[in-house]
Amino acid sequence: MFNLTIKPAQTELIARPGATITQAYTITNNSPESVTLTSDVLPWIPSGTDGSVSYQQTKNNPFIQFSLNNSDLALGQQFTLLPGQNRQLVLKIKSVTDIPVADSYYTFFISQNFSNAITSQNQSSASGRIGSHLLLSFSNSENVNPKLSIHNLSITPRFKDIFFSTININGQIRNDSPHYHQPSGKITIIKNNLIIKEQDIFPQNVLGNSSRDIICLKDNQPSACTFSPPFWPGQYIINIQVDSASTTSSFFVFPYAAIITCFILLTLLLIRRKFIHRHET
Repeated sequence: MFNLTIKPAQTELIARPGATITQAYTITNNSPESVTLTSDVLPWIPSGTDGSVSYQQTKNNPFIQFSLNNSDLALGQQFTLLPGQNRQLVLKIKSVTDIPVADSYYTFFISQNFSNAITSQNQSSASGRIGSHLLLSFSNSENVNPKLSIHNLSITPRFKDIFFSTININGQIRNDSPHYHQPSGKITIIKNNLIIKEQDIFPQNVLGNSSRDIICLKDNQPSACTFSPPFWPGQYIINIQVDSASTTSSFFVFPYAAIITCFILLTLLLIRRKFIHRHET
């Protein structure tokens, strides 16, 4: 049974070129059996705008070297954890002084070797791996200025009824700098210069030279950016502010349901009057 945990699940490090840094990880075997494991570091690149990553067609940064700082264990060397046992592995990250000022993204993996997994004769062996993302940003300054913008903004429906249907907001935050950044922001709905509704944007890393879907924060959880009715008739302005980047759009509200209801009632009233008039004559 493969049941491991690794802490921390993600690490974000900013270092100067030429620096050597270390990051400690705690590996815990939560299974009732001993497991034989190995460690590895693999690079990745962002894939799409939903936070997915791709390990395909990526190469290790030649300006960065990885090793374990444990005296009795090397990177890639097998080690065993007993049931319930945990062990600390210290990853050493060494960069050269002329490393390009940019980001590199990796995952520190702990894998179970299928052929060497320790299992009983009556139980089938299992294999798998867990990993912790490692965001490395090399810069001569700790204050990295992002270049953010908002793209592909979509407001649906653009024309809506007073009471029916929610307002759905979709868009992407673009980071045109070489360094990852976790922006903060807010979506505000305004009518006649008055704030009607607001939602905070969920803080998430936007990696260097990539885009990330806008997600809102509701009840301290990531959620789709939606606003529920009622909205009274008129034009509404939507303002999206992410750090220093902002954009606006609009939608319109009409009393469709009220108009249709009145039309139906009027039609029924006319039919009733004609019916009564016909019987009286």
